[in-house]
Amino acid sequence: MRGGVFWRGLGGAGFVVLIAALTSAPVLYVIASSFDVSEPGAAFRFGLEGWRDIFASPRTLSAIEYSFLLVIRVPIAVVIAFAIAWLLARARLPGHRFIELAFWFGFVLPVFPMMMGWILLLDANYGLLNIALEKLPFVHGPWFSIYSVTGILWVHLTLTTVPTMVILLTPTLRQLDASFEEAAETCGAGAWMTLRRVTIPLLAPAILTAFLLALIRSLEAFEVERVLGAPANINVYATRIYDFVNLEPPLFPQAMALSSLFLAILFALGVLYQAYVTRAGNLATVTARGMRITPASKAWWTYAVAALIIAYLCFSLLLPFAVLILGSFTKVFGFFFIKDAWTGSHWALALRDARFTRAIVTSAALGISVALSGTLLFSIIAWVLVRTRIWGRRLIGVLVWLPWAIPGVVLGVSLLSIILKTPGLSALYGTILPLILALIIQQMPIGVQLLRSAIAQISSTLEEAATAAGAGFGVVFRRVTLPLIAPMLVSVFLLTFAATLKDVSTIVLIAAPGVRTMSLLMFDFTLSGQLEAASVVGVIIAVLCLCVTAISFKLRANFGIRS
Repeated sequence: MRGGVFWRGLGGAGFVVLIAALTSAPVLYVIASSFDVSEPGAAFRFGLEGWRDIFASPRTLSAIEYSFLLVIRVPIAVVIAFAIAWLLARARLPGHRFIELAFWFGFVLPVFPMMMGWILLLDANYGLLNIALEKLPFVHGPWFSIYSVTGILWVHLTLTTVPTMVILLTPTLRQLDASFEEAAETCGAGAWMTLRRVTIPLLAPAILTAFLLALIRSLEAFEVERVLGAPANINVYATRIYDFVNLEPPLFPQAMALSSLFLAILFALGVLYQAYVTRAGNLATVTARGMRITPASKAWWTYAVAALIIAYLCFSLLLPFAVLILGSFTKVFGFFFIKDAWTGSHWALALRDARFTRAIVTSAALGISVALSGTLLFSIIAWVLVRTRIWGRRLIGVLVWLPWAIPGVVLGVSLLSIILKTPGLSALYGTILPLILALIIQQMPIGVQLLRSAIAQISSTLEEAATAAGAGFGVVFRRVTLPLIAPMLVSVFLLTFAATLKDVSTIVLIAAPGVRTMSLLMFDFTLSGQLEAASVVGVIIAVLCLCVTAISFKLRANFGIRS
């Protein structure tokens, strides 16, 4: 017994060291740099100037206020996404396959080009919707400006927050045994009471995971706020950090101090989440006995609800995407009504560019490498957190949250500095390996938490039965655990692949000049003022994302996941 405790403690300590090496090194670098007031290249010199400056700057304080104000989209998205996910899982909605495909498409679409589509629609001066509405007799002036808090909230809700929550919650609702709800209905409970007293409590860990994911993503959002907030003088903490880093000379102490402030906030959220999960325990909803997950038969109201959801998807996703495609064929991006407005030369130039071909190869290699290795690593970590009692298990659960505590641009800066300053690691610069490491670290929180929720829903008796039959850990993990969580494995793989395909902030600084992904190539075109070429690349990325979505549905169908 003592020997078992010793080896369990030793294995736990080793696992903690491994996870800490991956997740805490960038965070510790950020914290230490917030107190470093030395000149670049000089020895460390302790000081508090960075911390004093951020609290003395009205612009920085305003950025912090806007960061928390924009968090309001999270509870709104939770309500909308849970309702849609419940309808997809429990009601036989007409067109349900199109609806789910559209939400997957919305998630994997890169935000930057889709935001350009919304600018073409809702810009106060030349937005197509504003121009159309001004022709009405009772509308005077622009009806809506995309450069506002409301515009930022709308873009995030339609393009990121709601689609992400729908695709995270729908698989979890499908895995919930419907017999739990049927038992409540048999006892006389109505639909609302069953939802409130049975469904939501059973799914509370998954809902909380999705909520915290959206909350953290909201606090560290960068691209949308940078483009739409600048004309209205709206800054958030991530854009403020970007400003600090890009000044001449860079104000690294201020950037790292602001990052450390939000690190403390997000670390506290991670600790509270860990405490909740530990207190709630594992709510297994997939057991060794039979279960029913078939949705109820169609009712008359499902047609009206399906029509409403499809109309929302067409307006929020397909319309800006269609405008983006049209914009890529304009002689001058966004000017649809000038003489000889249309041309295909931008497509010809982009497709003949050697950088484009290299970017496709780099994106494919990076996406597959990160998704495969990341999903395997995340599933092992999740199994350890749910199924074992090794030493440091709670600490591991907190450590996997750390990458979300700093924005992608700061994570990239910290990893780049660590690689260049560590003997032996500097040789990795200029290769794809630093990008793989950075993206695995960045996607670790969502991958681990999603797989953790999926494993927690699988009764441990299934694995214990295989162990009792003589199977070792490798066989049990490969033949029992992984097949049972296969739908979530597919989701995590595709989420990771899509995030890698469209990521800009994490890899923009750590990627060497000769290493460009599709998203970085689009970013380069945008910075150089080649909006037409950027829109071409954006459309191609969107088409690739649509292909990824179609493949995901095919794989999910092979696993028997049907609505």
